[in-house]
Amino acid sequence: MKRVQQKSLWQLLVLSGAAGAVLYITHVIMGGILWDGYSHVRQTISELTGNGAPDAEMLRIFTLGYGILAILFSVAVYVLFRKYKIVGIARFGAILLLIMNTASLIGYTLFPLEQGGAVLTFGNFMHLAITAIVVIATVGALFAIGYGLWLTKDFRGIGLITLVCAIIIVLAGVATPIVLNNELPYVGLVERITIFTLQLWMFVLSVYLFRLPRIMDMDVKRVGLMEVYKER
Repeated sequence: MKRVQQKSLWQLLVLSGAAGAVLYITHVIMGGILWDGYSHVRQTISELTGNGAPDAEMLRIFTLGYGILAILFSVAVYVLFRKYKIVGIARFGAILLLIMNTASLIGYTLFPLEQGGAVLTFGNFMHLAITAIVVIATVGALFAIGYGLWLTKDFRGIGLITLVCAIIIVLAGVATPIVLNNELPYVGLVERITIFTLQLWMFVLSVYLFRLPRIMDMDVKRVGLMEVYKER
């Protein structure tokens, strides 16, 4: 009971990141199961909710829920970064994260993929434009958050994890045009490396910030024990 009382509203809301990550991955797995012949290696995730895709309407409920949870997560991250006095560049990263998730929710809802992206319609052009904004904002957010956490005492571990995830996303992003230009049948695989890395990071940061009071309390006790040991 005591632990529950120590949790603020924002620490409860930050768990929306973990919930959103699970919901997103569930929609990808479920969509692949329901679509007979769908390939997670060759086909993009956007095709699952594109116009004309089987079960697209049902899967869009999942992506809508994910978008709302991701926005709540972004706001909670910003508030908790301020509360724990994380270096300012990380708070800027949280703002970029909010912009990214808002653009993703609104943009992909208004402009779902058409005809599997094979034809450059106006809708597909807008879908690609939104994707470019999302990718740039995601990379900027993770590098800013990771660097800010790294500069903040007691947050270097989670900062390093964030920077590693940012690097993986950049490398996968660089691989994407190479795969597309050479018409290699791995565009779905490369995209999943990018997006699943982001979802994993959201899950880890969400749980970390939720457990933060307990983690900091453990650190204080550890320092206290070290001081007692030194005195002896």
